[in-house]
Parts: sequence; C-alpha cells; structure tokens
Amino acid sequence: MIVLKVIGILLLAILVLGIGLAALLMCLPARIEVRRRMPDGPLRVRIGFGPVRRVWTLGQERKKKPKQKKKQEKAPAKPKEKKPHAPMVDLKKLDYEQAFSLMLDLIDDMAGTMTWERLHITVILHTPDAAQTGNLLGALSALVGNLYPYFERAFVLEDTKIVLDADFDAEKTVWGVDISVMTRMGRFPRIFWRRRKALWALWKSIRITKEEAKQWEAEHAAAQPIEQR
Repeated sequence: MIVLKVIGILLLAILVLGIGLAALLMCLPARIEVRRRMPDGPLRVRIGFGPVRRVWTLGQERKKKPKQKKKQEKAPAKPKEKKPHAPMVDLKKLDYEQAFSLMLDLIDDMAGTMTWERLHITVILHTPDAAQTGNLLGALSALVGNLYPYFERAFVLEDTKIVLDADFDAEKTVWGVDISVMTRMGRFPRIFWRRRKALWALWKSIRITKEEAKQWEAEHAAAQPIEQR
C-alpha cells in the first residue's frame, strides 16, 4: 500500500511539473526576425524561443570542404534509383479570395497578440515592360494600402517603414526586408481552434490526394531519362 501511495505521489508530482513547464513555455516570448540586405544579400531567418535561438540562411551556397583522398580507390557505386515523390500541396489550387478572407479574419482574431518591433520593407520594381512595371507598382501599393489599416488595428506596430518604388532604368527588381515580430505562443491555440473549420477547408483545398500523388509520380517517372532509371 505504501509503495502504491509513493508511486501515486510521484506521478502526481510529475504531472504538476509537466503542466507548470508547459504553461511556462507558453508564456515565454517567441521572436521571429527576417533580414535581407539589398540588392542581393542572403535571406536570414532567426527564430528565438526564450533563451533558445536558431538562425537559417537561405539563398547562399554552402562552402564544401575538400574531401581527403582515400588510399584505396573503391569501385564506383551504382547510381541509386530515385523515385520522384509528389509534394504535399498544390498552390495552383489555392482559392486566393478564400485565403485573403481567412487572413483578414485571423488578423482580427489576433488583435494584441503580436508586436511588430520592426517592419522595414523596401521594394524597387523593374520589368522589361514599363507599363507592366507601373501596373505592378500600383497593384502592390493598393495591396499595402488595404492591409496596413488591418495591421495597425490588430497589432502593435512600433517601427514601420515601407518603401515601394519603380526604377525603369534598372536591370532587375531589388528588395530588402528587416522584420522583427514578438509574440507569446499561449495566445494562439484559442484562435486556431476558433477558425479550425476554415483552416481545415483551406488545407483540404490545396492538399494533394493519394490519386493525384500517384498520377504525379507516374508522370514524372515517365519523364525521367532512361539513364537515371
């Protein structure tokens, strides 16, 4: 009997400790930082959760270390057959009107949940066609003009600087971002649960079914060169 009581007390203590630890983690600040220097800097994503931080660099080739030559040369291995795997989602099936409406609803639900400590975006547009460049600039300006009031109402914007312009004499479009967002994870489960039906409907609309995956793999397998099979 005494052993069972001790085991029960230990299990209860572990349960209470686990709940307390989960609550502490949900209250810790989470910070996401995205930076890219103009004109061709790599995109760096930094995610911090409490004292833990991790940085990813996108768009930059890793330097390969020279491999040491082995004394004994091995026979060349036979190339392995690579079977193409279908992606999980197909963004071509995305209903942009549905996605935009859901995004606005989520922004309203997230009122006060996120603090944009820094929101710096610079885009200098250029396309071969001057008329197309002007139309694209107008569309982006209208999009930012429509979204900014929602952001201003739903979030805390501390440092905002958005620059949209066009350079008809440039060689290409250049852009840079410097974004820092802080939030707490404990605020999101209630929001996602409230919009679970809309989120699930959006996911079902873009996910690839088993039949579509089999068809995709069959088409890409047939398109592979004979030497790679």
